[in-house]
Order: sequence, then structure tokens, then C-alpha cells
Amino acid sequence: MLQQAPTPQQNEPDAAVARPQRTQAPAPAPTLDAEWRAGRKLAEARRQRGWSLEEVAERIRVRREFLEALEDMNVKLLPGKAYALAFLRSYARELGIPEEPLVKQFQDECPLTRDAVQPKIRPPTSKPRKERPWAIAAGLVLIAALFVGWRALEMRPDGRPPVETPVIAATPPAIRMNAPAPSDQRIVEIRALSEAWLEARGPDGTVFLSRTLQPGDVYRPDPSPGWTLHARDGGAFELYVNGASAGFLGAAGMPVLGRQIDEIQPLVQAEVTPPRS
Repeated sequence: MLQQAPTPQQNEPDAAVARPQRTQAPAPAPTLDAEWRAGRKLAEARRQRGWSLEEVAERIRVRREFLEALEDMNVKLLPGKAYALAFLRSYARELGIPEEPLVKQFQDECPLTRDAVQPKIRPPTSKPRKERPWAIAAGLVLIAALFVGWRALEMRPDGRPPVETPVIAATPPAIRMNAPAPSDQRIVEIRALSEAWLEARGPDGTVFLSRTLQPGDVYRPDPSPGWTLHARDGGAFELYVNGASAGFLGAAGMPVLGRQIDEIQPLVQAEVTPPRS
């Protein structure tokens, strides 16, 4: 009896042998000169990667203006030390630069970032000024005394008070658009239109306010020369000078960095009607 010869099987790949997988080679580390400043290292590493500031800003979700300030080592344009260091670490990590050495070098080269303690926040009234608070209180008492004396002079001979004339309630200064301002006093008000961060600094860089204001909050800074305002959204704040509107702090959605308070002027000046001849 004839037996059928076994059919030769086709050659199959050995399942136990894994096929080599293609892996993408990591991008080479940027070539940086140890003598370069920290900001230049960031800029050169970014150029070697072939990225623009806009591309990096999209990658790490940090505004382009802050990345440019890090490269220029201009810490005055950054919103504070904590934010600056966080942005710096994210930027270095994305570029493939060792974080800790770069952060240490950046702090050594920027004196304003060495102090680990945040600036003390004080109200504007705590700053020494030429005018003393008691002088304002004394002025108010004097005005009240003059008013009482004037009313006493207007009393009728029979002792009865004069006929009262109707008085229209004055509109609060925050919404009086064309109210005339006292010639010897200048009051600047910042009113929050939405929840947003605001910072006020004195002439020497002292931070007197640095927090998030709620809608309707009003802040009165010192209007003396050298005071500046900083905000992440200029359109979130409306300005008033002696009750007259001075427009918005800045463009909506755009940061405001170092706007001089003493240069803020009302949009519409009070109209003065000349006396009739």
C-alpha cells in the first residue's frame, strides 16, 4: 500500500524572534557656550531647534511676551518671581536644557530675582508722604465747622430756620463723568469690570498691591510720580480721575506693564460756561 508523502510546509518566520522596531532618535541636545548668559542660552537653543517664540508659547502655554522677557532677562516685564521661575523651568525643559543649572545662573545674573521673600504688600497710606492723614481729617473738621457757622448766620431773626430749597443728591464720584475736580487734589481710581489680577508699584519698585480683584472692586493708588500699574488684562479695569472717566487701563486681553499713574488723564474735561456779561 502506497503511503502519501508529507507535503513540505512553507517556511514561516520564527514567532519567538521579535522584529526590530524603528524608534525615533531623540533630538540632539543644543550646543551652548558655557560663557553665555542664561537668556542667550534660551534664545540660541530655541534657534537651534528651529522654533519661533510663537511655537514655543503654544507648546508650553506661556505668553510670547513672557518668553521674550526671559530671553532678554528683563524681569520687570514678568508678573513676579514665582511665575518667572515656573516659566523658566518649562522653557528649559522644552528646549532640552538642564533646568537647575540654568535657573541658578538666571537668578545669579538677575539681582531682582535673588530675594526669595516676596515684597511686602502695604496699603498706599503707609508710605511716607508730604501730606499727613491728620491734615486731611483736620481739613474735614474745618469744613464742617464753617458749614455750621454759615447755617447759623442764615437763621431768621425769630429763631426759625430759613426755607429749605430742594437739593438733588450728588452722583457718586465713581460714576460722575464730567464732575469738576478740586484744584489741589487728584484722585485716581481703578475699578475692576471682571475678575482680573492687578499690581501697583511705588517709585522704588515696592509692591503695594498684587492680587486678583473682583468685579466692582475699586482701588485708589497713590497718584504721585513714579507709581506704575501692571495687569494681565488691561480691558478688565476702567480708570477714573477725580470722578471723570479716563478710559480703560489697556487693550482687552493684552497685558499692561508699567503704566505711569501720574500720566493718566480723564477723557472728557469738565466744561466751564463763561459768565454772561
